[in-house]
Amino acid sequence: MARPLRVEYPGALYHVMNRGNRRERVFRTKTDHALFLDRLGRFAAVFKVEVLSYCLMPNHFHLFLRTRQANLGRFMQSLLTSFTVFVNRRDKTSGHLFQGRFKAQLVEEVGYFDTLSRYIHLNPVRVKAAAALPVEERRQLLAEFRWSSFPAMIGLVSAPEWLNMADVLKGFGADSRTQMKQYRLYVEEGLMRDIDDPTEAARVRSVLGSDSFIDRIRREFLLRRRGDLRELPGLRLQQAGFGLSDVLAAVSGVTGVPAHILRSRRCRSQAARDLLMALVRRYCRGTVSQSRLAAELGMSYSGFVHASLRGAGEPNAELWNQAMQRLSNPVIKSK
Repeated sequence: MARPLRVEYPGALYHVMNRGNRRERVFRTKTDHALFLDRLGRFAAVFKVEVLSYCLMPNHFHLFLRTRQANLGRFMQSLLTSFTVFVNRRDKTSGHLFQGRFKAQLVEEVGYFDTLSRYIHLNPVRVKAAAALPVEERRQLLAEFRWSSFPAMIGLVSAPEWLNMADVLKGFGADSRTQMKQYRLYVEEGLMRDIDDPTEAARVRSVLGSDSFIDRIRREFLLRRRGDLRELPGLRLQQAGFGLSDVLAAVSGVTGVPAHILRSRRCRSQAARDLLMALVRRYCRGTVSQSRLAAELGMSYSGFVHASLRGAGEPNAELWNQAMQRLSNPVIKSK
């Protein structure tokens, strides 16, 4: 997949994630967890970053952040470098602890704030060992998981000074006791039934939000970016604003399915159609409306969105990259 675009501006909300190098454990002891949280609070104060939710799993972490300044990259670099240097010196080791560049999804506040916080807090019960447990045991595990902000959010433990619980809880009642109770019920709802994974919608783009929010980010930040774009192929494509015919040709070239078949709902290759929807939804944005694009491809808007999410998944990664090369280099001929 293309390297995720990094958009920074004052007041931005982010879902930040990173895994251990080679997916190995990062947090091996209580001291490791406590050290990371200490550094998180320390650098949040230095860079004026608000920590809204967090969860530290053995080999990865999730953070929900608001940056008061356009400085997410500097904040995360300082946090991860400080933690890595300390651990390497303590353990007399060297090298990376984390797997490459951290991932950051820009988040729209309205409609996604609560669902993302819940998703982060449910991580401890998503592991295979916990998934098979009875609901009551998972409920207890969730409440007792000390390396998440959830116990503090529901009043079971004292919250660190740097954790901004107020913005997460404000929509759950008029007073703090009611807010904590209602938020706990809201999160525990995820133990009883399948709930939507809000991060799925951001796999097509590095933005979690409505189409209007995504279009605003594209207009105000991506299309105005200048400088050396060789390291940002995704941005070059966003700026190019490709038409439907361009994307059809690229997908046809890498899948072998003729363009006129691809655009028909009778196309028998779902993988090719899904890849087409994903690329069209991302790179035709701003040329015509999304609903019109869906109609031209013989789909309802909701079907178009769901197909695009499937098409942006890991199984299509190789074809996605090949199609992007064709979009970036028009001299490559389609089949």
